Amino acid sequence: MAAEQESDMPEVLPGEILKPFNKMPCRDTATVLLVGSYGTGKQQLAKAMVDLCTDTGLKLQVRTTTSLPLPEENTDTRPRIDYIVFIIDLTNRLSFSTVKSAVQCVDVEYFLGRACFVVTNAKGTSDQCVEMEEVSRLADMYNTMYICGATKEGHPDERTTLANQLLRLVEVSAGRKNVSPLLLDLTCRQLSFQEEQPEFYTV
Repeated sequence: MAAEQESDMPEVLPGEILKPFNKMPCRDTATVLLVGSYGTGKQQLAKAMVDLCTDTGLKLQVRTTTSLPLPEENTDTRPRIDYIVFIIDLTNRLSFSTVKSAVQCVDVEYFLGRACFVVTNAKGTSDQCVEMEEVSRLADMYNTMYICGATKEGHPDERTTLANQLLRLVEVSAGRKNVSPLLLDLTCRQLSFQEEQPEFYTV
């Protein structure tokens, strides 16, 4: 079997760019788009997120895709996408190249607190073919947070924890927490910086 190769991203047309504000929002409703190649656990994560919404009063719809841009034929019936999750499996090089291509098809407004990267298999497994440093550079390039977690079967507790984290971010992006998505994103970054640089805060 031939190894999967990364391909150059074709030019993205303006009409293919996914935009967050091209449709009106619906009250107590949110739509999440999970972007990732085959085998990254999108369906399992989607189910975990929907299951957690049972008693929250939030009508959550989770859609999945293996690539962007999305097909033009469903544009009129497609709901407004409130939050985008890009999934990268460190043991799957194609998943990284898929996300690198997909982010180029997304409006910059999504990277102001309405998107994040999810990184799986980050616990130093021997079959990693994507360096965490590469993911970190990509996240920095788009000024977007990344979360390490599990999406697949065999890690139910980790998957539930990840789904909870994402659900909180989605609720903010959908306007249910009276907090700006950008403010939350900046707060998370500041807390992360403090954890990484404790010497700046010692007395």
